[in-house]
Amino acid sequence: MAKPPAYSTTGPAQSGAADIQVSDANVRDLARLLQRLTLASGPLTPINTQARLAAKPRLTVAFPPCASELLSLIKHDEPNDEIAGFFNDYFRFTRHRVFGQDLNGQELEPELISVLDGELMGCLAGGTAGPVLLAGGGAPRWPSDCCICSPCLTLDGRRNPPPSPLPNNGGIRRLFIGDALWLFYFERMGLSQILGAILDAYANNGRLPISNGSIEIGIRDDITALVLEIMVRQTQMGQASRVSERAFLSRRTLGWVTEGGRKLNLDSEVNTGFNVLFHKFIYHALEFYRDKRLAVAIQGANVGRPSAATLVTISETLELLTKRFEPFHYGRNYYNALNGIIWQIAALSVIRALARTLGIPGAFGDPHEFVPAAYDLLVLKRAVTSGDTNRYIVHRECARNGRDILLDLEVIDFRDTLEGGALDTWLAQVEPKVEAYRTSYRSMTGVDIGVTPTPVIEQQV
Repeated sequence: MAKPPAYSTTGPAQSGAADIQVSDANVRDLARLLQRLTLASGPLTPINTQARLAAKPRLTVAFPPCASELLSLIKHDEPNDEIAGFFNDYFRFTRHRVFGQDLNGQELEPELISVLDGELMGCLAGGTAGPVLLAGGGAPRWPSDCCICSPCLTLDGRRNPPPSPLPNNGGIRRLFIGDALWLFYFERMGLSQILGAILDAYANNGRLPISNGSIEIGIRDDITALVLEIMVRQTQMGQASRVSERAFLSRRTLGWVTEGGRKLNLDSEVNTGFNVLFHKFIYHALEFYRDKRLAVAIQGANVGRPSAATLVTISETLELLTKRFEPFHYGRNYYNALNGIIWQIAALSVIRALARTLGIPGAFGDPHEFVPAAYDLLVLKRAVTSGDTNRYIVHRECARNGRDILLDLEVIDFRDTLEGGALDTWLAQVEPKVEAYRTSYRSMTGVDIGVTPTPVIEQQV
């Protein structure tokens, strides 16, 4: 028996006409034609991925102890302050709410009354009759502050800003796997090693003349000393962000490991698929840009379009890659990322506050100056030098661009492979970030990740 057509317009009124069959291929061809006509009328409309990320509901998370104190050397509104910029990428100084929101953006706290005992809630509310769920200012009574604190610090960041002229639609109130990548590169930069040397000198060996707050006039010296004391106590209690925790995080979520983490010989699950697919995407994206530039050069106008097959290949790669994002939400990975980010930004503020004490020239006022200098003095134990590659800049650029690419993948429709569709538009939008990631990684390691889809990289587990 012959296979029936996918669709036929033949009916009683058309009994003498030939059947018109419309297949999926016909529909796709028509859609591509309409897309080309649309493209010819003007530039692609940018995608505001930051707004989509900001719309994601908060997740339940307990902040590490003394989080707001650790970051108290930072003034968030200080103009032209790069460290304040890192703070603003993630945080806002306001009371944190431990419980998150459901998929519809509704607060989870009111559901406590249906789960916890009424007498328990009444006791936590100060002994009043009946379950009182919320304290003043919206902070939950449970968990109590003697167990899990609600600091004056919460996730509400401005990272991954939208392309101009789209507006910034508010803060991103949760973490994603891209933020684990950001943490990895800041860890690799050496901030934890620099901070470790500072805390060891302050608490133990005394090799640096770090004040306990009584040497200099004014309160800033006292605040710096208290931040150092808090860091030492958190480290001694095992509540600081530890090398092993960050190593487990990067192994389980990225399939990567730092030099310090490799020395620990940890045994854990390794997200090898993320490492393979992320670099495969970078390679195919760079190939897409090369084909596009070649098409433009041949046609003599900015209308060159690579083949649809290239977009399909990238889409299929991203389909597999995004499935590898899930381990970020297993176990303590989310919390370890949060704790690590807080400590990395706090480390930057401490290094800046102690720059003169560490022997860093007073003219080195920006992070790209004082971080490499501190690394030379405290980690490599040599005089401050300057080379062709700035340690701080190459790590920062890998962290920022790699993170933003992964953040976008949380919200874009990468299955739309039509010319001028969501994937095509987004690839054009992130081209500078993909190229910058490749350039910075090559400067940092000497490996060009654009040569092969399966490069041998140093951080692979």
